Amino acid sequence: MYVLQTLRHSPESCPLGKPENLQTMKTWLETVDALAAKHGIKVVCVWTDRWGHTSWVVYETPNMDAFAKFELEPENLKLVTFNHIETKRVTSAKETLAFFKQYQKLNK
Repeated sequence: MYVLQTLRHSPESCPLGKPENLQTMKTWLETVDALAAKHGIKVVCVWTDRWGHTSWVVYETPNMDAFAKFELEPENLKLVTFNHIETKRVTSAKETLAFFKQYQKLNK
């Protein structure tokens, strides 16, 4: 199962202008892989549009319960103090194709 998180902050709370937010982001980027692994989760990728104040993270998680526990890690909780975080379950192309085929079978 894949989870996509979008993290957005305002220009006013940007880590480039707020030393405490900069340290939070640096610590998170340095530790997110290990934090995720602790819950059986893999960080697939992290992308950042630095000038757009937005980052995207894709996780591969065994289930949402594991992901919910991961979100409670102190390093993750610090992110919500200056980011709006949106979390969505997403599917890969392979999973989407399998879904479409199953849907077609059921709706013949």
